[in-house]
Amino acid sequence: MIRALRLLPFVFFAAAAVAPAATPRVLSFEDLRRVVTVREPRISPDGKAIVYVRSKIDWKADRNRTELVLINVDGSGARTLTQGRSGVDNPQWSPDGTRLAFLASPEAGKPVQLYVMPMNGGDALQVTTNKAGVQSYAWRPDGNALAYVSDDDPANQNALDKHLDAVAITDNDYLTREQPQSAHLWLVDASGGAATRLTSGTWSVVKDSAPVWTPDGSHIYYQRQPDPIFAHFVSQTTYAYDVKSKTNTDLGFGVDADPKITDGALGPLLAITVPRHGTLYLQGDLSVRRLSRDAEIYNSRTDVDRNVHAYVWAGTTSAIFATADGVQNAAWRASFLATIGGPVGTMRAETQPLGHRLDLGGVGFSGDATALPDGAMAFVGLKRDRPAEIYYLSPDSATPERITNENAWMSDFTVAKSEAFEWQTDLGTKAVGVLTYPVHYVAGRKYPLVLDIHGGPVSTSTWDMTGLEGLSLVQILAAHDYFVFRPNYRGSDNLGDAFLQAIVGDVTSGPGRDNLAAVAALRATGMIDESRIGVSGWSGGGLQTSWLIGHANFWRAAVMGAAVTDWYQQAVLADINENFAQTFFNGTLPFSPAGRAAYAAESPITFATNVKTPTLILSDTRDQRVPVSQAYMFYHALRDRGATVKFTAFPRYGHFPGDPVGREIVLRAWAGWLDRWLK
Repeated sequence: MIRALRLLPFVFFAAAAVAPAATPRVLSFEDLRRVVTVREPRISPDGKAIVYVRSKIDWKADRNRTELVLINVDGSGARTLTQGRSGVDNPQWSPDGTRLAFLASPEAGKPVQLYVMPMNGGDALQVTTNKAGVQSYAWRPDGNALAYVSDDDPANQNALDKHLDAVAITDNDYLTREQPQSAHLWLVDASGGAATRLTSGTWSVVKDSAPVWTPDGSHIYYQRQPDPIFAHFVSQTTYAYDVKSKTNTDLGFGVDADPKITDGALGPLLAITVPRHGTLYLQGDLSVRRLSRDAEIYNSRTDVDRNVHAYVWAGTTSAIFATADGVQNAAWRASFLATIGGPVGTMRAETQPLGHRLDLGGVGFSGDATALPDGAMAFVGLKRDRPAEIYYLSPDSATPERITNENAWMSDFTVAKSEAFEWQTDLGTKAVGVLTYPVHYVAGRKYPLVLDIHGGPVSTSTWDMTGLEGLSLVQILAAHDYFVFRPNYRGSDNLGDAFLQAIVGDVTSGPGRDNLAAVAALRATGMIDESRIGVSGWSGGGLQTSWLIGHANFWRAAVMGAAVTDWYQQAVLADINENFAQTFFNGTLPFSPAGRAAYAAESPITFATNVKTPTLILSDTRDQRVPVSQAYMFYHALRDRGATVKFTAFPRYGHFPGDPVGREIVLRAWAGWLDRWLK
């Protein structure tokens, strides 16, 4: 479930009396260790400064070191606020702007706690000491306290101390070793002291969601699921906690996500994202309603047919939300005004359409943003020719300004040009992906081609330099003079709901046909060396890779990482075993002869005997998302009949290595295998 860059072509001039131009420097894995990552820009309430999280690789320690940086909105005066702290994350200004809260670990390896820093000088104060740490939080509107989310301590700690650690399994993943604990709301004074528990029960606050205060401080909105089992996030819905009565109310929205509130001329407005088809695994839309009345006043499905990735309130009567659109990361603004003389709560559009795409001057919108009531916005902006930086959009401008230059060093390097490439599918519609050119491309020559297929499957490869592959793998392969194509097959969320929904029913074979059609279209350009074509991908991209090598033999090499090869195993062992597979099989369960047949028909392992392509299999040994057993099974299906195959496992927990060394080892193995067979 992971994802271009733009490379300005180098032109060489030669004349009898002029020395030839120097060969441009191209990126190596060692160079890419210098990439600085920025995230979570937050504008101060007075609109003068922005704080953001900066992350740098500490290669020797094999970790990412994070710190908070404060910078003026004009890009001047940058200074580091946190020195030597571990796991710094999630900065939030107090309502009056005099303090800054953030999460950090008291020391490496310890649970993350909540800190409050005075902005007029002085060290940050640790205000929580929860044994399980803090997952998310929000300032109370008066600035005197903060609500936060933390896991409960195990209720059976005495039994655990005696090694009585049996776990009751329901929809837990196959790696479960301890009983998951519910998360609940707490309240702590901004100056520290004893925290007060607000909620309790066997149900759980959704652990990656943040609490949201109403403007008057009377209620806290939060996301709730039936229990702490990860897979059950698919049932999450918004609840309201009444601070005075200490009661919880289901707001009745059904499955939804990401509640946020703004206040202004129209009164408090609540926004949430809602699944169009009842499941969070498919397309989601932005829904806006008034807190004072239970009626939706806007839904993005009416005018923006794209999957909403994230959003931010921008002013009191508009929201800006992020989607993929074609091969770009797009920003859209939904704006509302009260109808003059109309009934309370009715709306009319501004002079522009209610939902319209913003022109950000070629800057991709990540959705990681914050905005003020006057419309000023800071966001992580994306480009084709450099890693992400912080941008500022002033209230009186339509063009954002880049205010950080964390990756200035990359201007010394040539990066690969990326552009959109369209092809026809058997759906009767076109698809579009990202074609990245060899760094030393010369028109008229033919070059090897590598497919780098995104996972998800509801995701999109864009041309911005973002994500592990866009920042690393694509650039390395282009520097090795390959064309790299990242196809957005059916199920991708860049062309609207109908294209996304087309994956349901033939979750593997439909996208597989799209990807084969893409290769045929690329071959027809005359730019491709047809004897040297490779295919690769991680997760859903690994699923596609393992299916494609079982349905075509022109591939010269294949790399399949964390690949779904058996839908039956995926349906019952993964941490997303609640309705994930069923969603893509039209509700069909695998536990019947007909169900097993349907799952087998879409499983690459069924076609493993057809594979003749030299294949590298990669996986973490403790992958909770795509169980490593599927990699073992596919490996033996190839090896035991003499096919060329190599299986490399990484002793790490997770769906992809989270440490810098682990990430680079994976990508080096990936690129190395392709070099071995395509060079």
